[in-house]
Amino acid sequence: MKSVLLVDDEPHIIAALTRHVGWEKLGLRIAGTAANGMQALASYRELKPDLVITDVNMPQMNGLELVEALRQEDAGLPIVILSGFDEFENARQAMRWGVHHFLLKPAAVAEIEGVLAEIMGELDLQAEKLRLEEHYKLELDRLLPYLRERLFTELLTTRYQPHELHEERLAYLNIPSPKQVAAVSLQLTRPALLTKLKERDWQLLKFGANNIIREMLAGKVGGSQIHGYAIDYSDRLFVLVLLSEQAQEGELYRACEELAYSVTEKITALLKLEATAGIGSVRSSLHELIDSYLESRVALEAAEFQGTSQVYPYSEWAQLDTTYDQYAPLLKQWNEALSDKDLERAGQQWEAIYNQLQKEASGSLTDIQTICVGLFSSLTFFWNEAFAQHQPPRTLSQFLQGIQQHLTLGDLARWMNELVGEWLQSAAQEISGRKSNRLVDSVKQYVAANFSQEISFAAIAKELFVHPKYLSQLFKRVTGQNFVHYLNDYRIHKAIDYLQSGHHMVYEVSEMVGFNNPTYFSQVFKMSTGKSPSDYFRM
Repeated sequence: MKSVLLVDDEPHIIAALTRHVGWEKLGLRIAGTAANGMQALASYRELKPDLVITDVNMPQMNGLELVEALRQEDAGLPIVILSGFDEFENARQAMRWGVHHFLLKPAAVAEIEGVLAEIMGELDLQAEKLRLEEHYKLELDRLLPYLRERLFTELLTTRYQPHELHEERLAYLNIPSPKQVAAVSLQLTRPALLTKLKERDWQLLKFGANNIIREMLAGKVGGSQIHGYAIDYSDRLFVLVLLSEQAQEGELYRACEELAYSVTEKITALLKLEATAGIGSVRSSLHELIDSYLESRVALEAAEFQGTSQVYPYSEWAQLDTTYDQYAPLLKQWNEALSDKDLERAGQQWEAIYNQLQKEASGSLTDIQTICVGLFSSLTFFWNEAFAQHQPPRTLSQFLQGIQQHLTLGDLARWMNELVGEWLQSAAQEISGRKSNRLVDSVKQYVAANFSQEISFAAIAKELFVHPKYLSQLFKRVTGQNFVHYLNDYRIHKAIDYLQSGHHMVYEVSEMVGFNNPTYFSQVFKMSTGKSPSDYFRM
């Protein structure tokens, strides 16, 4: 039941109200009484009643002064003025304090009960409104993360225009209007051991990774001008979105880099999962987030064949990729023609590439050599697929020796024109199957000779005069593995041989197979074999 405080300096009025009004049927009880405003204010502070009925003309503090004081305590408290006829006009002043209920003495019981029933109805409506508001707030708190993630997913896949991102929508989702944005793509890899796990087990591991990511986001960027959000993008991919409300040079990128390294290291250490990250460049507006995200995916692809780091920034890849991008459409059409074994179309595409090469006047000789090695590699791959029983017109070693003898762009272009013409002419006279790719064999031979040293795939590609991106795609297509997985598998198999010999300690074996960090060696070993190095040491 709700409670009421009765205030009047005439005891018989208090007694009459107490005795004759049907408080119980109204859902009310009398919390207390007071003979003047001072007593009433003290009683209110002690009892906290739900409504107050007060006279106006009282000693020490009158009813109007009491109303003013009560409003400072509770702006929404229902107050009923019970006033004599001569005081009624004065009581109207209470309206400016939000009093809407007045009764004239002597008031009929029915009239008093009618006003009180109206007040109780208003209180019930207020309580229901408050309940609905609290319920709505709880539901909204549950929905907001989903709605935010949905918006960010749209921003990663759809190119918005600046005017389509309304400030009101961002404010509703508690997303600040940033001056800088950046994306980090984080990919989880199922080791061979985990491919046999049930889907439920994989989802539990992914759930653990999700928790690690969100905890690291809160710890790294919480409370600063940088805000972080995690998007569960696909079965193996998370995208971390970082927003900065300030445009301080380099601050947001440093936050992305620190977060990427911390998250990948922690996921590897705690969950024994390989995590790889690509970092996109910093952009100036939310509608450009898609550009940073796409760059992060390109960087992630590059990171897959970098043996020296699990985190790769797009800025480093872009420096290497500029020249290749200029030729990418032509090379794509050239490769498609060779893949279709359409020699006539391949000849036409070569003419277009040759014309582009002839236009190069002040470009980098090394970059154009990379393009040429890629062309030769595609010819070699085509030949080995189509004519497995026949030796190609030139071997890789012959090609590499020849390319080093042409030191100007024009001379190199003419030499390549002769070489491609020779291959296409020979191909027109041959027919049949497939052969191992020589570039991939060269990579494997390099690993076999140098597995105990630090190995960079980019360095291998440079030594073979081939573009890393092309060599990576070729290596994965031929072997079914990316370079890092192949290198780790090779090193682990060598490590098993050393451990089973019984002549070396685990930390010695770690260094012998190219792992400078014994802890990381043990993690990779267990992800690959399902056992620790010490298990093999005891066998």
